[in-house]
Amino acid sequence: MKFACILITNLATACEHRKNIDLYGKQLLIFHEENNVKTIIENSLDSHILLPKLTLKEASYKYPHAVFIPSDKIYYKQLLHSIADQLLLISPLIEIDFQISSNQNCIYMNLSGLEKIYKPYKTLEEHILNSIPKDIEVRIGVSNEKFTSYVAAAIANPSKTMTVKKNSKEFLNDLSVDFLPINSILKKNLYELGINTLGKIASFELSHMQAQFGVTGKAVWELANGIDKTNLKPYVKKHSVTEKLFFERPISAMSILTSGVEVIVNRAFLNPYMHNRYVRLATLNINMTNNCVWSKTIVFKESVKSTKKAMFAIKTAINNTILPGEIEEISITFSAISNESGKQYSMLKNVRSQDQLRENILQLSKRLRVKPPIYKIKEVEPWSRIPERRHALVDFEI
Repeated sequence: MKFACILITNLATACEHRKNIDLYGKQLLIFHEENNVKTIIENSLDSHILLPKLTLKEASYKYPHAVFIPSDKIYYKQLLHSIADQLLLISPLIEIDFQISSNQNCIYMNLSGLEKIYKPYKTLEEHILNSIPKDIEVRIGVSNEKFTSYVAAAIANPSKTMTVKKNSKEFLNDLSVDFLPINSILKKNLYELGINTLGKIASFELSHMQAQFGVTGKAVWELANGIDKTNLKPYVKKHSVTEKLFFERPISAMSILTSGVEVIVNRAFLNPYMHNRYVRLATLNINMTNNCVWSKTIVFKESVKSTKKAMFAIKTAINNTILPGEIEEISITFSAISNESGKQYSMLKNVRSQDQLRENILQLSKRLRVKPPIYKIKEVEPWSRIPERRHALVDFEI
């Protein structure tokens, strides 16, 4: 199997330039806050892959004339997904690796079989580059292993493709352990033991790495030897409708905000794609003057298809909300769109109860964004003398 890794090194910078053209020509330092620690994730003047970890305080001393901007995770993710949607037209199997805490956002592609469509093979590489917006800086790595394709992309030149033609183990031999997908503590331990290249890891016996680092040691040893059995997690294009509204002057009145939201909600339901369709999920994003972003996800109790019903839930969600700044822009995204146009309830009370339970679990799964931990009791060995064997907890299937 052949993989391509499209590594994007300036996703945050490109997004900020799109939001504000006045930032062109200035040094931008985008920071991300996690566990009350603000860390620089991207430097517009340094597109190197392995950026040194700098806190906001350290960076402000080192780059006193730079413009510091907080990361906008939602917008960055939207742009990455829009790029992925274009790449789906080339390969039906791709995977997104979105990392808000670094400048190493990747899109992996399965290239198997595409060489028969794109002849010569260089045409495929050009087609991939042409599918990506010009303001996005990418590096492409091609290899038979997923990890090796990432490393090849990381050391490639901007807007160029590096194809690994030799054995993966030989290719990785002299490269730093910093390329490994492990935490900083484990990397520090490797350096303390004098292990600074992937070749040194490959020279050890597997049992030695396992004894020192456990399960992670085995995974690291396999990667260093060019063994990568992981498959792509297929990215599925999610149909959604987004509408935005920019205010000429920043506003703070809640009544104006509500009116603005109603305008974009009405505009969204007038979209041809929304004709005779229902939505279950809405995400409201508010951008403020102090570079602060406020976001709220609204899950509708029942799927809606009109502005009136949607606005009732949205108004309830934003009512009594206190925002930390004046509002410059609002946007709303409707997702979980279905063709449902009616419901047929069963005449049997028992079945109706089951249907209602399924509906509630579906509602909960949309709200939590994960499968809810709800189980049902099922008879397994009712004749057993051991009580624990008579019944079992099984997942409740929606």
